[in-house]
Amino acid sequence: MSKQKISAEAQAILSAADAGLHLTTIRLVEKFVETNPHSVRAWLDLGQALGQLARYEQAEQAFQKVIELSGDQPNGAILGEIGNLYRARGDFETAIAWYQKQIDAEPDDAMGYLYLGNIQMRRGNFAAAKAAFASALACDRVCLEEAYYSMGLVNRCLGLISEAKTHFKKAIELDPKFTQAKVALKDVMSATG
Repeated sequence: MSKQKISAEAQAILSAADAGLHLTTIRLVEKFVETNPHSVRAWLDLGQALGQLARYEQAEQAFQKVIELSGDQPNGAILGEIGNLYRARGDFETAIAWYQKQIDAEPDDAMGYLYLGNIQMRRGNFAAAKAAFASALACDRVCLEEAYYSMGLVNRCLGLISEAKTHFKKAIELDPKFTQAKVALKDVMSATG
């Protein structure tokens, strides 16, 4: 199988995006799409960079272009990115609707459930968060350590210390370098003496 070589312009965009150079990414993508207007990846990078600079309306337009270029079946991750944009804006209801679209598009991928659960937990709707995280754990495509960590967090919020410990320990077992899970486990261990 041959590896497809990407252009120097595309590599520059990827490098700028990976380095968190949001304004640079925007400028590079704007120039790139002049000659490559059908590049889904470029429009996605543009939307993410615009969102990072709180240029939400422009970011939404870029993501809408991604959906348009994707056809009838947009990738669930794209729908999740749009949800993330609305979450960053503080529009949780719209973010939840986009996360649900992501789940509907890819019900066996845990990411939509994790996004949904995290926003529900942030809103204080712990029962809905716990249900979303349980759904994430049942998915075929799942980052198990992240799902266990999230379930631990919601159990900690609910005061279910034993369950929280179990989930944090599972997350650490799967990823021994998972610093956030270690801190959360230390928190519940210290709180219970």
